[in-house]
Amino acid sequence: MKFKSCPKKGGINGFRMQLLALSLVLVTGLAQDVEESMTTSEVISNWGYPVETYDIITTDGYILNMLRIPHGQASTSERYSEGNNSSCHRPPLLMLHGLMGDASEFVTNPPESSPGMILADAGFDIFMLNVRGTYYSQRHVNLTKDDREYWKFSTDDIVKYDLPAAIDKSLELNGAKALYIVGHSQGTLISFMLLADLPEYNRKVRAMFELAPVGNIRYIRAFGRFLYRIVDSVKGILDFYKVNLGAHEFGLHSPRLLGEAARFVCGPLFNYEASYSFFSCVGTLFSSEPDRLPERSISCLLQSRVPLYLSNFFVSTSTWNILQYGQTLLHNAVYHFDHSPTENLRRYGQIAAPPYNYSNIDTDVYLFWSRNDWTTTPYEIEKWIIPHMRPVVIKNTFEIPEYNHLDFALATDCREKVFSKIIAIVREKELDACLL
Repeated sequence: MKFKSCPKKGGINGFRMQLLALSLVLVTGLAQDVEESMTTSEVISNWGYPVETYDIITTDGYILNMLRIPHGQASTSERYSEGNNSSCHRPPLLMLHGLMGDASEFVTNPPESSPGMILADAGFDIFMLNVRGTYYSQRHVNLTKDDREYWKFSTDDIVKYDLPAAIDKSLELNGAKALYIVGHSQGTLISFMLLADLPEYNRKVRAMFELAPVGNIRYIRAFGRFLYRIVDSVKGILDFYKVNLGAHEFGLHSPRLLGEAARFVCGPLFNYEASYSFFSCVGTLFSSEPDRLPERSISCLLQSRVPLYLSNFFVSTSTWNILQYGQTLLHNAVYHFDHSPTENLRRYGQIAAPPYNYSNIDTDVYLFWSRNDWTTTPYEIEKWIIPHMRPVVIKNTFEIPEYNHLDFALATDCREKVFSKIIAIVREKELDACLL
């Protein structure tokens, strides 16, 4: 398959015709990609990669799905010899997906531009977790997803239960004492929160590579500031909802509806070429400088696979998880879930929910970001994430100026822009690793 490089600025009429054609495909269901009907493990296998599926039971009873790609296409075992029969090992690497996404985001593209396959081919032992509430992890030892009790989890619970279970299982299967983490969006936030709240896991994580890192969503641009004003003004309503209506499923999983949204949002609302694809067009809603988007919001996605992207994104989570993001908008820090004064006292030993202490993070951190990202802003990187960690743990930051929030996982040139750097860094850390 021939990949296109990030496109240059083009004509308005051409852009509208692309969007019209794209919307028609989405709405009518024509030209359906065969992978749309496959499970994530079937997609991986379809590209010729080995895949293993594991059910992990957390200490609070949730049954999580985790996928493993033990090696790439070029090798046939977890351990093999290179050069003069010298033994090498495959470093374990855990991939954490974004909010309302799942592990499929790392294998949605062809192998040349799918992060999970790129890293497997490079010599890593890949583990990809589907956190609780997502399509593949909606089971429990005692509950079903139709039970209200099942959805009573917040971001804190993903951090406290899901991540330790996934890390421990990955290390058990690989045999190593520590692994690497690649997080995207929410995946970065929960990995930060894990090492801040359970510092004993610092020794189990050799380094974290954070793509489009989220520190405090109070600083997301444009739409985020608008959302902050709404949340601040209706805090009482949110508190009532939280206490009286409780948790339930939150999600949108309708490519047809999103196709209609693409036609509405990307057509009459914008009279210029916002970007090459649907995702970047929707991304303009979250930009602080929409008048500059024709020059700066250039997507590197495969437009032909947008229906597949839509079939894999906007999956379920808990309203409490979403609500915790709303609570974060009201603070200048990342806090534990604010239940009620009485419940907070029972859980935390204090009336107010406590903040996460990022100074506890004692693992090498590498940040990959873009000033074109409508979620992770330069201000958030420079004024919040870096200052809240000890200087010694921030090893490097990499800016990819042309990327938007989703490009870090989906761009056709992500190997060159992002993952080649990760491979090189780990190669320096582990001289006996099987890294190509």
